[in-house]
Amino acid sequence: MSTSSPRLSRRQLLAIGGGVASGLTLAACGTGSGGGGDDPTGGGSGSGGGTLELWANAAIAGDSDSGLQRAVLAWGEANGVTVNVQGIPTQDLVPKLTTTSSGGSGPDVAIVDVSSVPQLAAAQVLADVTDQASSVTGDFGDELLASSSYDGSLFGLPYTTNNVGLYYNRELLDGAGIAVPTTWDELREAAIELTGGDQYGYMMGAQGQGAFLFWPWLWQNGGTILSEDLTTATFADDLGQEAFAFYAGLAVGDKVAPPEFVGSNASWDQYVAPFVQGRCAMMAIGPWGTAPVVEGNPELDWAVAPLPGGASQASVLGGATISVGHNSGQSDLAWELVSWLTASDQMPYIQDTGNIPGRRDVIDSDWASEDPDRLVFVEQMEVSRARPALPVWGDIEWGVMANMWDAVIQGQQAPADALAAAAEETNQKLSS
Repeated sequence: MSTSSPRLSRRQLLAIGGGVASGLTLAACGTGSGGGGDDPTGGGSGSGGGTLELWANAAIAGDSDSGLQRAVLAWGEANGVTVNVQGIPTQDLVPKLTTTSSGGSGPDVAIVDVSSVPQLAAAQVLADVTDQASSVTGDFGDELLASSSYDGSLFGLPYTTNNVGLYYNRELLDGAGIAVPTTWDELREAAIELTGGDQYGYMMGAQGQGAFLFWPWLWQNGGTILSEDLTTATFADDLGQEAFAFYAGLAVGDKVAPPEFVGSNASWDQYVAPFVQGRCAMMAIGPWGTAPVVEGNPELDWAVAPLPGGASQASVLGGATISVGHNSGQSDLAWELVSWLTASDQMPYIQDTGNIPGRRDVIDSDWASEDPDRLVFVEQMEVSRARPALPVWGDIEWGVMANMWDAVIQGQQAPADALAAAAEETNQKLSS
């Protein structure tokens, strides 16, 4: 949180930022946990017995005191089920899921990034839960359900949600007499004015981060990523080129970003470092940026604002989906756990970590407005959009677009030419 807002505890921040959990067994015995609903059986069979394997990235799995761990412990105790939660590094989760699934195994329940749902659904890693979820889909927004879907079917329920906002250093902006930017021109002018010496105005990402953070500007300018039928790249049309000229211009023309960003990897820790150090005045990132900022520099005076707008407002929708594993031998029991974890009574387990649950009733509740920084992300959900639901999307965003962006920021290719070439390569992937 910013310095004017209530702070999360160190334990809560670790739950957000990636506390490591590896194969922690939550047995159906021992002490109970706080939070959650009054009926951990969730109206299920409660027949007792059995073991479930749940895989998630390490940040969501957390340690033994994380929201997810406490929630599954409560459910397991009430139902006589052992739930083994395995936290896996983010970059390893999808490869491990696809490898084990192709061999006929894998977890009973998986929590995955929404951008990987189409790939995992097409590879038969996640189970189709359209029928099981029919009675609860009204609890979630359409965009969030779309992010958990592929080819007209639902492959999970929204677990958490996020989007990208503008983090800014109050001290640097106030010291320069600069108001928080609300338009493209204001952002560019502020970034240029705040750049000088060892100080920089605006952080940029490299590799796939650079591609991911471009989409809001494209949408704000009226552009689209793909055609409506998802068969043709449209991000390099006139609207796309105009948006990319602005976006790339900040990096290669105005040079408002710290020069080390060119060689950074896909780690968000590297991305936020200049802001945490007080060397960069602004950065675009989602609520996952809060933990490293507060942990890394508790004295930093900062806040969050909506992304500056173009012809319209837009941000990129992210988050996590929870689903049943396609190869689960206990799919009914696994679904009981999934439906219980996403029910209204269990939302405190997610809220306690600082993440935003995917349910409408939480997003519309007083909790959403209790913290001004959190409220920015909640309100921005109205204009946040999902990326294309395609199995090849990962190859496009973190392959084609990442390589294109690196070629631009490394001075190997002009922005307009690079974007046009990326569109051609994307079309090849879409047609293969």
